[in-house]
Formats: sequence, structure tokens, C-alpha cells
Amino acid sequence: MVESVEPLSYHRSVLGHVRRVDQRAWEALLPGAGDQPGLDDALLRHTYRLDEVGHPGLHAAGRRAATALGIDVPIEYYQGNGSAPPNAMLVHQLGKAVILFEGPLLERLDDGELAAICGHELAHRLLWTLDDGAYLAVDRLLDAAAGDARTPAQYLETRRRWVMASELFADRGALAACGDLRTTVRALLKTQTGLASVDPEAYLRQADELDLSTGSRGTSHPEGVARAWALKNWLAGEDVEILLTGPLDVDAVDVLDAALLRELSMDFAAQIAQTEGLRTDTVATFAAGFADPPGPLGVPGGAVARFDEPLAVRPVDGAPMPRPRSLTPATKQYLCYLLLDLATADPETGDAGLIASMAIARKAGLTPYDDLADDELGWSDKRRAQLTAAAKALP
Repeated sequence: MVESVEPLSYHRSVLGHVRRVDQRAWEALLPGAGDQPGLDDALLRHTYRLDEVGHPGLHAAGRRAATALGIDVPIEYYQGNGSAPPNAMLVHQLGKAVILFEGPLLERLDDGELAAICGHELAHRLLWTLDDGAYLAVDRLLDAAAGDARTPAQYLETRRRWVMASELFADRGALAACGDLRTTVRALLKTQTGLASVDPEAYLRQADELDLSTGSRGTSHPEGVARAWALKNWLAGEDVEILLTGPLDVDAVDVLDAALLRELSMDFAAQIAQTEGLRTDTVATFAAGFADPPGPLGVPGGAVARFDEPLAVRPVDGAPMPRPRSLTPATKQYLCYLLLDLATADPETGDAGLIASMAIARKAGLTPYDDLADDELGWSDKRRAQLTAAAKALP
């Protein structure tokens, strides 16, 4: 059974972040009155309008999709000129929905596939009109940021994940419109490959051969096989947003992961600062710098987190518990340097601080730590062996 089409947890999380951090910019990009001037004229001049008299099947498929998604505005269809690859896109206007087809796509689709394609494009409109255009404003803000050379990398990564999340949302709209997974995948395949005959079952088996927990490598659309996998697993009630996020990577964070890493660093620093052998005012002062804003740190309860295991991430807005995320080698290295910085922050801690840090690294599963500390501090083999033995003797 097809679930209702709701914004992904990623959409809601980014919207919440933007409202808190960039409220003025976001509000300035909320939809205003009226459509884009000159757009209708451009469509009439440079495309072929697909009226219902000449294309009744297309209009019937569009009505089917609109009904499934609860969209009640006029829908117009146009065919672009030239020899472009098969494609369809929504031309967003406030008072109506406009779907533009390119290439020889229409002639390759049956009625169910047409409904899926229309559903995909109309789902973009659905997302952009939810919450009085809140998601459209985020889309505009991230798109504008991507065109500015001064934009921090975490916003560029946010935009990449955001547009991919929007494609997954639109794919769910396609599935809701036609009501069948295989029909949806068939429409996706025909659009991507240009083939007139495809095997959706084979494509779904192909998707099962991949490990998609590492995330999509797409720049605007997830790979087609990943989109098929996401639809199949969404129907099964599985969390598929790992496709957007992948492992927690300090070298490729979005705005949400940046906040997560700040929180993780703060908690880990607090654990370190409260460890016997490192519990000094100087270490506590350095550890407090990982708070945002810097300040006194509380002591996290429980044991030190294991960083060699997938990290549990809190759900968003009542969404299902997401899959735990693994940490990339770069993120583990960052945590090792954090630990080493605090272990050497106070010269008064001496060997006791180094031994305590090595014990923490073992408890946290940070296996690269000893080698990294050795490289940075230049231990002799004898000294390293002594420190290692002392760390293993700690409880």
C-alpha cells in the first residue's frame, strides 16, 4: 500500500535550521503574488502546447496524478522543440501547474507510466506549496547560495542533499499517482535510458546488489538504481534517508552534520575532561571551547561512545528512528586529534594524561589514536611500550 507523501525528515530538519539561523533571508524568499512575467509568452513561442483534444491520454493521466496528490489547479502540458534527451520538468507557477516534456518521452510511455511521470512533477509542486511555500523558500535560498562563491562548503553540501531529497519525495509522488512500484520504476528507467522496453524487476534486483549505506554520489538526482531501492524500501516501511546522509564525514558536512559534530565534540570533550588523569582546570578550559558558545561543560552520563560502531542519531519531528551512521576514517582521525589536543593541553598532567587518553581511545574504538599520538609526539619504541602497558592496566 502506498503511504501518504510527506516531506522527508531531511526536509523538515533543514527547514527548521534555516528558520532559526537564516530567518530573514528565508522570509524574503517566501512566494509572493503572481507568476513569473513573460513565462507564458516564452512557452507559447518556443514549445508545442499539448491540448486535451489532441492528447486526451496525457490529460487523463495528469488528472489521475493530481487527484492522488490532492492538487486542484489547472494543469498545462508543453513539448519542447529539438532533439533533447527524454525528460519532463515542472515549470512552477502559483496559479497553475505547467509540465514541460522534452525529447521522445511521451511516445514511449503507457497510461500508468504517464501518470507516474505526471505524479513526479506535480509532487514538486506539492512540496513547494506546503506550509505556505516554506520549502520553496528554502529551495530558493539554497539555490541562491550555490551561485555565490563565498558560500561555505556546508551550505553547498546541504543543497546537494536537499535537491536529492526533493527527488525522492517526487518519486513517492509518482508511486502515489500510479499506485504500482514496477510501473513507477519502469517510467523512471524509460526516462533515464531512453529505451522503449525495460525490465523493472531486473532493476530492483540490481539495486539489491549495492551497499547504499554509503550514500548517493549524485549531484542533483540520486542514481536511478538508488531511487528504485528507495521506493521499494519506503514501501516496506524502512528508513531510506541514509541514502542522503551516508556516513558522518567531517570533510563533507551539511549544516545538520556540522551541528551534530559540534555536539559530538562537546560531549566527547566533556568526557575527556572528567577522566582521572586529565581532570585539571586547564584541560577543562580547553574542553569548554568545544561548546557552542564556549562555556562550562556538563558531564555526559554513561560510558564513552564507541566510534568504531554506527552512531545513533536522534529522530526528527517524530519520524521513525533513523539508521545509525558509521563514521568515516577522516571523522575518526578528527576525534583522535581532539583527544590528543586535550591530553597535551596541560603539561602538568604528564604521562598520566597520555595514559588516560590512550585508555579513552580504547574504550571509544579509536584504534588510530596510538599511531597518531606517536607520530605527533615522537615516542621511542620503549616509551610507547611503557605507555601502552600502563593504559591497558587501567580499568
